[in-house]
Amino acid sequence: MSASTRATASLLRRTIHVGHDPMVRRSDRIEGFMSFGLIVLAILLVPFAIWAGGATAASQNALIADQARSTHSIAAVTTGDSVTSSVATADYIPANTETAPAQWNWNGQVHREDITVDETTPAGTSVDIYVDNNGDKTIAPITQSAADVAAVVTGIFTWFSIMSLLTIGFMLIRVWLDRSRDAQWDRDLRAFLDAHG
Repeated sequence: MSASTRATASLLRRTIHVGHDPMVRRSDRIEGFMSFGLIVLAILLVPFAIWAGGATAASQNALIADQARSTHSIAAVTTGDSVTSSVATADYIPANTETAPAQWNWNGQVHREDITVDETTPAGTSVDIYVDNNGDKTIAPITQSAADVAAVVTGIFTWFSIMSLLTIGFMLIRVWLDRSRDAQWDRDLRAFLDAHG
């Protein structure tokens, strides 16, 4: 048995209080087993977190493939100067944005709609936009880098959120064990004082 293996086994025995030490209380053994279990679960949750991240990556890549078939980048030409307009955000705070009337050709049909442009964009400027299969303006597709970030964040958040819940549960039980130990200590002390009073 290597030195590192012996050290790990010794730490494990101390953590879960293996043996018949009369100074080790039942609550100490429960806390030791829970501490060891928390470490084991932290390790076992890593593959689950990787799976969650992989599932997110698969769904995001499927969405990217779908958007590649249904979203197209074309050039629109502004037909008027840009103007500043206010848009209500989720926080109900008006945000200024620059828009301009524009038109583009899709499958022989001319489409006209306001588009978002840079400040002081003059009429006749070519602006790249995204349209759907009908030629209607739509949002930009998801990028591969955004999909990769979403997968990594999902994996980390999955591991962290589950471990946070388990740790909170462990701390609550530990508080209950501490109160139980304090109450037992008070009972033992009173019994000692009564016996030698």
